[in-house]
Amino acid sequence: MSLLGNLAAWSAYGLFRSPIARRSKWVHDKTMKLFRVGAQRGSVKALSTYGFLLHFRGTDAASKEQGALYIQAAAERGDAKSQYQMGKLYESGYPPVIFKLTDKAFEHYQAAAEQGHPVAIQRMVGIYTNGELGRDVDLEQASSWESKLG
Repeated sequence: MSLLGNLAAWSAYGLFRSPIARRSKWVHDKTMKLFRVGAQRGSVKALSTYGFLLHFRGTDAASKEQGALYIQAAAERGDAKSQYQMGKLYESGYPPVIFKLTDKAFEHYQAAAEQGHPVAIQRMVGIYTNGELGRDVDLEQASSWESKLG
């Protein structure tokens, strides 16, 4: 990961969260370009945010597919939010990029939950309470995960 990638991601995130970006298409376009630069240079924050924006807010199939790949890259680098999103993508499938694989979904949910991602922890509780994703009902495991919610 480069300093330029982190700087681009930091700048893009600041612009993205500012009220200026909501009113100006030009600022929005520049923000998205900064996210792309950050993601291409390996910034985990940029990979996660840009991937999420492309996949869940993109207007065409190519954007959604590219977004899924960016999310996957952030998940592989240990980003809990992206690991949770990959769990969702593997659980439902998003062909031709992400296929429905319950074991991969479980692995990603578990990785995010182990980092304290609250929605992933809730998902782990649901998996063990209801016996989902190929796992048996295990109320002890469900209770263990639930205790981590605080």
